[in-house]
Amino acid sequence: MSKFHSVVSRRDFMKGLGITSAGVGGAALMPPTFNDLDDMASSNESVSAKRAWWVKQVDEPTAEIDWDIMKRYDARFTTHSDAVLARYVGAEKLASIVAEGAQGRQEAILANDPGYQLRDWALYESAASAYATMSWDGIKKVKTPEQRGVPKWTGTPEENTRIFRAALVFLGATDVGINELDEHHKKLVCTHPQSVSASYLTKWPPPDTVNKRIVFEDIQEGYKTDEKYVIPSKPLWAVTFTIPMSKDAWRTAPGLVSAAGNQSRYRLRSQTITCIQEFLRAIGYQALDEAYPTIPAGAGAVLTGLAECSRNSEVHISPEYGSCHGYFDLITDLPLVPTKPVDAGIFRFCHDCQKCVQICPADSLPSEKEPSWQPTKSSISPVHPPLDPNMPDPEFHNPGKKIFWKDNVTCNLFGKGQIGTGSGCKMCQAHCTFNVNAGAIVHQFVKATLSTTSVFNGLFWRADNTFGYGLKPEEDREDWWNQSLPAYGFSTTVAARDGGH
Repeated sequence: MSKFHSVVSRRDFMKGLGITSAGVGGAALMPPTFNDLDDMASSNESVSAKRAWWVKQVDEPTAEIDWDIMKRYDARFTTHSDAVLARYVGAEKLASIVAEGAQGRQEAILANDPGYQLRDWALYESAASAYATMSWDGIKKVKTPEQRGVPKWTGTPEENTRIFRAALVFLGATDVGINELDEHHKKLVCTHPQSVSASYLTKWPPPDTVNKRIVFEDIQEGYKTDEKYVIPSKPLWAVTFTIPMSKDAWRTAPGLVSAAGNQSRYRLRSQTITCIQEFLRAIGYQALDEAYPTIPAGAGAVLTGLAECSRNSEVHISPEYGSCHGYFDLITDLPLVPTKPVDAGIFRFCHDCQKCVQICPADSLPSEKEPSWQPTKSSISPVHPPLDPNMPDPEFHNPGKKIFWKDNVTCNLFGKGQIGTGSGCKMCQAHCTFNVNAGAIVHQFVKATLSTTSVFNGLFWRADNTFGYGLKPEEDREDWWNQSLPAYGFSTTVAARDGGH
């Protein structure tokens, strides 16, 4: 018999540990319990972040996926590519939209408009000014075990996951999700990264020297050339990690402080990914990450339990951090323990809420009550034929999941014409019901209730509006400069288990 078993009753033992409910009446909101210490010792909690009891692990994501339909997607066809936007409105119209936004920027500074004052510009541009050097297979400055004359690290997948997560969090991530790169997950690996200039509208496709192919080859280590990123055809693990963003900065949207809050995640990610690549190299393994995206990080976040889908098909909501959170991916050959999807009631709440729909200035978000398998076309009819007739229609969505589909064309065109950065207004994420700070206990109660029943969804939606959460009024945007906020504008202790945090 295991030394962990005891004649003490389960209830008395758990009560002594302080991990049982105070009474039967609280059963609906009671955290999960363990039968004994064997259960506790064998749980995955030691290799995962601290999570509230109402965040339930499930076998499948709350948004349905049809892996028979899902195919590898060519990210050159997202609306992050100007060539795709130009297909819808024409290259000249796109250029005029961008020019109007640029003209408005100078006028906004001179007028001292809230959100666009000189100090706001300085914050945004400084937040985007200092990136670490990134490379597909790392910068290779540290020695490998072979170069040190020592054997590589070897451990069980559980041990590997503990040290990998500890290192990645120490280097800047706040949470980590893991999936084996199996035949299903390989369908999420893009064939090319995103972003193609409008100049390729009439000479599609761009050469692979402009947007490298992402390919699998029968090799042991990944590498890149001028024309391709190469992934080994061997056991690999897809990792999604999180970089928080400042909710308070986002609430000033659509100004430049919110843009700085968004931009900061990419700067921080560049440091974190470069450092974890070097860590893995130093223990004898490899991490691949440069092409953006290699794997759409939102998909990785949903499949590994970091987030759920939302009404905005490009936004994925974390139970801990809400709607303003950055997700990034990497691929490694270090054997790891996969993490499961979660159900925290978030996607179900998004069926009813529609707060983002009401605030969207471009009318880009769907108002249907139920998600759909069929991707929605843009409300703007394209003025040019498809860049590739073999792509799905619309080309900017990848079928295979039952979700709410955003009109990415109208969204990105609106963002291009903004007087801010031309990178989007960010109002939907900032105004989201889940964009609340974690300190107030009432928010934890609300989230716990949402995870167990949808009865109170309407009540919580109205309360969110009544108590003034969401976007700041224009006249209050500059108040951000008077706030006393933590470093980087966000809390790094939300998911911490140890150290008194």
